[in-house]
Amino acid sequence: MLAAWFTVAHDSGAGWVQTIGALVAGALVVGLVAPLIAVLRLRVRVVSNPADALARVPATLQVSLSAPAEVRAVHPPGPVALSGRSPSTALEVVPARRGVVETCTLEIASAAPFGLVWWTRTLTVPLARPMAVAPRVGTPAREVLDEVPDAPRLSAMRGRGTATRGARPYEPGDPRRLVHWPASAHAGRLMVRETDRQSPRTVAVDGTLPENPAAADEQAGRVLATVVELLGQGCRVQLRTVEPGRVVVDTVAGAATASRRLALALPRDDDR
Repeated sequence: MLAAWFTVAHDSGAGWVQTIGALVAGALVVGLVAPLIAVLRLRVRVVSNPADALARVPATLQVSLSAPAEVRAVHPPGPVALSGRSPSTALEVVPARRGVVETCTLEIASAAPFGLVWWTRTLTVPLARPMAVAPRVGTPAREVLDEVPDAPRLSAMRGRGTATRGARPYEPGDPRRLVHWPASAHAGRLMVRETDRQSPRTVAVDGTLPENPAAADEQAGRVLATVVELLGQGCRVQLRTVEPGRVVVDTVAGAATASRRLALALPRDDDR
């Protein structure tokens, strides 16, 4: 284009042709170089992210960019998002596997100001906090069960249960239906029945995973389904998992705790 404008201007001798040529050349240079400068100067930061996520289910990150640009998550992958004049934009990521995600690889692109050419840049930014990606719930696996041999026992539950173990003085908050009238008449003060209930059975679940990553994700989903099923039956569940630097055998309080434990689980013991 510059050579064509120079030839026309040289043959015609018209100054306006040289002026237009200079403007076109300047716009062309700006349109080619400015996006590169914008991409190199762009600053990206993950402002917030969820602490827990699920494998193959979208999770949303809040990403702050210093200038408008196109941003896409590469690892974990996700769709393209366009940032405007807002200081932050929502970026969707889809973790492919369970585990703990601490960084996110992003691809940022810009064609500012004229849109003549796109320049891209790939960079890895830390998340605002580690994100534990839990496995998807699979089919319960009976082979991971091992019932703990502790006989059912009665534990005192004040104001609850079905078996009466005695009477005690009334305390504020006790249900009126538990008032023990014969004992109250004998003691000369208000007495209530103290009841027991049977302790739930304890079941051990082995959360040790195989070496193959795909097989480990599948097994983790089956273990999680087993834990959820046992908790729904009122059992006390002791989950065994191999975590970084240690083997953990502990009671899980709910499905969220089990999901987080299985997100951290390793395939085998460190000393094997």
